[in-house]
Amino acid sequence: MTRSFRNPILYFSVALGLFVTCGTALYIYGSQSTFPGNVTIAGWRVGGMSYAEFQSESEQRLKRLAAFPVLLHASYPEVPAKELSLGQLGIRYDRSLLTQSLQQLTSGSPFERAKARWTLRNANIPLNVSLDPTQLSATVKDSWEELYSKQPVAAKRILKSQDQVDYEPERNVLRIDTAHLQEQLQIIAPSLGTLTHTAPLGLSLPIYELSPSITIASLKQQGIDGKISEFTTSFPQSGEGRVHNIRATATSIQDYLMAPGDTFDYSKIIAQTEAKFGYKEAPVILNGSLVPGIGGGICQVSTTLYNAVLRSGLEIVERRNHSLPVSYVPLGQDATFANGYINFKFRNNTNSYIWIRTITTDSAVTVKLFGHQTPTITYDIASKIVETIQPPVKYVNNPSLSPGLERPISTGKVGYKVETYRTKRENGTIVSKELISKDQYSPVPTVIAANRKGLQTEDPAPKQPMVEDGVSTLAVQ
Repeated sequence: MTRSFRNPILYFSVALGLFVTCGTALYIYGSQSTFPGNVTIAGWRVGGMSYAEFQSESEQRLKRLAAFPVLLHASYPEVPAKELSLGQLGIRYDRSLLTQSLQQLTSGSPFERAKARWTLRNANIPLNVSLDPTQLSATVKDSWEELYSKQPVAAKRILKSQDQVDYEPERNVLRIDTAHLQEQLQIIAPSLGTLTHTAPLGLSLPIYELSPSITIASLKQQGIDGKISEFTTSFPQSGEGRVHNIRATATSIQDYLMAPGDTFDYSKIIAQTEAKFGYKEAPVILNGSLVPGIGGGICQVSTTLYNAVLRSGLEIVERRNHSLPVSYVPLGQDATFANGYINFKFRNNTNSYIWIRTITTDSAVTVKLFGHQTPTITYDIASKIVETIQPPVKYVNNPSLSPGLERPISTGKVGYKVETYRTKRENGTIVSKELISKDQYSPVPTVIAANRKGLQTEDPAPKQPMVEDGVSTLAVQ
């Protein structure tokens, strides 16, 4: 055989041998069931450790990590120290990178496993630390249950003697800052390679004070610094039902607070009072006459409030006088209410809040308005009768009377046209005078019975019966 023929065979044999040798080496290298020599996992040296041994040991270490104690303490005596485990505090160890690396070493072709083994030969595979904030929050609240049972108490505006505005301060409570605590736990949490002792980790609890939504500062920002007006009306010798109705309605506006620009709606107060306290029987006005009804007296509260509003300079949005004169205020200074017909509204046209306070006794009701005091400015209210309207005579038919005979049934009452003015003074000097209202109180006719042709036997029923100073008549119920 010639030399030129032998050389290719030799080369092929050598190449084949090298290929088999390398392939065998790669297969053996990639098929090892131990970690490469210098591999660490989260600081834990696992080089040379079998995969089976690693699985068992890592599970034990992760359990020990979850049970690892942390001593949480604070400088506040109200917050006692507690020892809790990392698992209780919501610490979680993410094994996804570890699992991915282990799969590369144990799956795929021999070449792929050998490549992964070579790539990871000096690697430090991390074990990411995460924290479940829901678990942390629940553990904190359960562990310091007494601390979390206390709630902040809002500041309160109060009145001292002589109507001086004062405040009861808010009461804050201590809370654990779980967001900050979460950050601290993730920083100090031990890893797989640092489980060298069992002494608990010490950690100072981040504490903050939780304030209520209403504080002295927020109350003072409302600008209420004193009384701006007050008005009282009397109701001597009123029945039990009327006293109840007045007291209940006044209670409903107690501590009513109006922001700048707010409009007070008396109809809402009536609805709230009826739902909460109920109204009792007391005379009401039905189409200009006093009749038995429910809710009589509610207009004494609206009238008292109206007069306090007039004397504070606030803007009247809606108001109407009674159809009949009332005894507790001068003509032109009353404010009636008829559900669905007549309402009383006013607007806070100042730059500060308005605070309503009421006092009710068995014979009088007082409304006080508080806001930003301007001692140099005062308001006077005056009403004048511009016309007196004589009562007309009204005849009704009575066939039982002799022809030509008349019999008085009721004496009429005069009516009035009234104008009311509000005068504003600054340092005693008049700066403005405005017409507040023009009111008319219709006269009540004198009624005489007679036997005449063409006279009505009785009055026709009104098209729309309107109940004033109450919520209903007894006949309606």
